[in-house]
Amino acid sequence: MSDISAAETTGTTDTTGVATGGTGHAAFDGPARGHFADSSFTALELSAIQWPDGFYQLEHLLATRAWVIALTNGTARPELRFAALVHDAERFFPGGPPSAPGTSFDDPDYLFQHSIRSGDIVGQWLADHEDRALADSVAAAEVRALILRHEIGGGQEADILQAADSLSFLETLDWLTVDWVSRGIYTVERAQQKLRWSVERIRPPEALRLALPLYDRAVTMLHGCAPAATQLAQRRQRAGDSAWLIGHSCENALTRPC
Repeated sequence: MSDISAAETTGTTDTTGVATGGTGHAAFDGPARGHFADSSFTALELSAIQWPDGFYQLEHLLATRAWVIALTNGTARPELRFAALVHDAERFFPGGPPSAPGTSFDDPDYLFQHSIRSGDIVGQWLADHEDRALADSVAAAEVRALILRHEIGGGQEADILQAADSLSFLETLDWLTVDWVSRGIYTVERAQQKLRWSVERIRPPEALRLALPLYDRAVTMLHGCAPAATQLAQRRQRAGDSAWLIGHSCENALTRPC
């Protein structure tokens, strides 16, 4: 897409309408406590949030669910919301498909292996869940089908999930591209390719419109002055802290719903 450019931005708004971003190191502090609090979380979703607690992409998963709700004006089916919340589950477990620094971000070998492994892990988690009523509140086969398509789209719901995944990456994992560069995993140019790919694959026009300012902000952050390694480490920790992200313990919420 030749019209993508990194405008000089000082912030934008996220899925909740809260101002975010900026190019200073404050942009690396992460969301405020309870930023993803949502009274519409189901008991199954709260159980799923507790499952990967500590995983640095938990914030990304929560934001993907929020974007799915926003892009559907609140009409997303339970299966779509749940798939958004667990679509990258395999990355929480060792032994996933390798992704070498020189591999294209749209490499089908990696994307298909990643999606299938995530679908398998989520399907097994649902099958093994101790509360059958909770697990059966979503159609496992439909959740799996959406997870299998979250990287490639194909069909209205899969396109929405793919777009929500991209919007969430641009919104919540912009710090990760800076971390990649800081640790020598990618060059600035290579990290920017990931951001660009996240935009270029979006199909719904409204999602693309929403993605452009997030892309601008992320590129500005990437080309800015990197924070200290300790700040990036703290940002990673906060991105996986479920109690911080939703404002309370998932375990408590399961016995005393929001």
